[in-house]
Amino acid sequence: MDLFMRKWQKKVFGLSASAAVMLFVQTGLAEQNTDDLLLHKAIYDLRLNSSHQGAINSMGGQITYDLTSDCRGWLMANDLEMSVIYSTGQRMDMDLKINTWESLDGEKYRFTVKQDGNLSGQSGYIGKSSRSNDDNSVLAKITEPEKQSIVMQDVIYPTAFLKEIIQAAKNGETALNKVVFDGTAELDAFQASAIVLPNEDKNIPSALRGKASWKVFLAFYEVGAKNTLPIQEQKLTLFENGVVTSIDLDFGDFSVKGSLVDFEVHSAPQCE
Repeated sequence: MDLFMRKWQKKVFGLSASAAVMLFVQTGLAEQNTDDLLLHKAIYDLRLNSSHQGAINSMGGQITYDLTSDCRGWLMANDLEMSVIYSTGQRMDMDLKINTWESLDGEKYRFTVKQDGNLSGQSGYIGKSSRSNDDNSVLAKITEPEKQSIVMQDVIYPTAFLKEIIQAAKNGETALNKVVFDGTAELDAFQASAIVLPNEDKNIPSALRGKASWKVFLAFYEVGAKNTLPIQEQKLTLFENGVVTSIDLDFGDFSVKGSLVDFEVHSAPQCE
């Protein structure tokens, strides 16, 4: 797998979690209010923002993010399609699909990752994770195609981490650091750092006017790595109902800008 693909898969947590920042629902989903996560489908258009030393000539792509619920947890379906043309003339096409389920209580997590590309070929894996009631450790497993497992300490799942980002923003706090496991990089967790600042943009979609929003800066690091440079950085425009209207992804060698181009609200399920 080439470096570009590895970086994207390592951090395509993107829309499955951090780029689609979520609130943890405290009430039944049938009784959503302004503090709840909005169940929705969003499509983001991706374009090359900058390329260090001209390594990439052009790129285009799309992320489709779909969030629903089965009353027991969040179901997230993400599809990243991208085409990149390097300065050498080589073309890379990729399609990365990520499906996750996270229990509302933050105790269990499941993930399926499938990728297809003209350079990387087809691959994928299925896994699950659960939290121990004894010491709060997390056991994560790859169940297909080859069984693997790891026990991690002081790890939280994506929604729990992002719940804390939202709460920190509402409390006026500006910084948060956690170790997060989301399954998008097989059994690797990562150190995530968030900086939250006020959103001073005046151009707000009419459907989101009146809702609080922030600029969220995220940096992701390999856990325990000697290299202090982040794997990837993100800048999001985040609203209090979990909708992200813009996202900038910086991988060091290049950066990508994503804009919301389509948006559809899902009805909440009728939960007992």
